[in-house]
Amino acid sequence: MYCVIIIKNSLMNKPRILVCVSFGPQSDAALKYARKIAGVTHDTISCLYVIEQPGYITGKFISKEIQQKIRREAEQKLSTRVNAIYTREDPTSFEIIVTTGKVYRKILEKAADLHARLIIMGRSDLSDLHKNVIGSNTAQTVARAMLPVITIRSSKYLANEQLLLPLDLTKPTGLKLSRAMEIARLLQAKVMLYTMITPDGTGQEPMFRNRLKEIKQSFTGMGIPCNAHLSVSRERVTDGIISFAGKISAGLILIMTQQETHTTEMFIGSTAREVIKRSEIPVVSMIPQIEPPEFPDGTTSGNILKHEFINDLT
Repeated sequence: MYCVIIIKNSLMNKPRILVCVSFGPQSDAALKYARKIAGVTHDTISCLYVIEQPGYITGKFISKEIQQKIRREAEQKLSTRVNAIYTREDPTSFEIIVTTGKVYRKILEKAADLHARLIIMGRSDLSDLHKNVIGSNTAQTVARAMLPVITIRSSKYLANEQLLLPLDLTKPTGLKLSRAMEIARLLQAKVMLYTMITPDGTGQEPMFRNRLKEIKQSFTGMGIPCNAHLSVSRERVTDGIISFAGKISAGLILIMTQQETHTTEMFIGSTAREVIKRSEIPVVSMIPQIEPPEFPDGTTSGNILKHEFINDLT
C-alpha cells in the first residue's frame, strides 16, 4: 500500500530521479541537489518517504486508525518540506510519495516501479557501513541498487560539473569506464581520472601514464571532456582520493561498490565504503554491470573500450 500525491503536473513517461526523504537537514540537501541535477536532465523528481513498518508483534497493537493518522501526518509534513524547497516559481516537476514498509526495500521497489535513473539520499551517519551486508538503509540501498546512488551530507557542496573518477589500473576497468561515461553524459560533467601508485611502484609509472592517456582519449572520443592525474604517494588510497577531490574542487566522486568480479553479492568494497562514509562532497556509487557499452563502430575510443570489456569477461 502506498499513497502518491502529485504536487505539480508531470508527464508519467518522464524520466525520474528518486529522492529518499526523512525530515532532517541531509534530506533538504538531497532535495536541493536533485533540483540542480534536474535542471540539467529535465527529469521529474519523485520525493519518497517510507514509514518504517512495525514488527509483527508491535503491529498487533496499532489500530488502522492510528496507522492512517501516521500516514496523513507524514504526507502533510513531507508536502510542507518539499514545497518549502520547490517553490511555485521553480520549473522543476516533482511528486511526493508516502509508503509503508522496510525502508531500503521500498526505496528499491519504487526505483524499479518508476524506472528511475538515479537515487539520491541524504546521509548523516554511515557508521554501520563497516558491515558489508547488514547495515543502515543507506548502506543496504548502496549495496543493492542496480542504478547509481548519490549520497550527500550537506547543502554546502552542490556542484556537479566535475566528476572525479578514481581508477586502480592494476585491475580491469572496462565496466567501470562504461558506467562512468553513462553518468558523465547524464550530468553533462567533465571527468578527472585519478590513480595512485606508491614510490615502490614507480617502475610502472610510464605504463600507467600511457594507460591514463588511452583512457582519457576514450572519454574525449565520446565527446566527454576529460583530464587525468597520476599521484605518487604513500598515503592510503581513500585519503588520496578525498584529498585530491578537495584540491580540484570536484563536485562529485564516482565510486564502484564492487570490484569487477561479475558477482551479484550485496557487498560494498572497502575503499568505496570508506569514501562514502568520509567524503564531504557527494558520492555517486555504482555497481559494474555485465552489459556491453555503446561504441561508435570503428573509432579508436570504441576499440579501446571494446578490448577492455572483452578482457574483463575472459
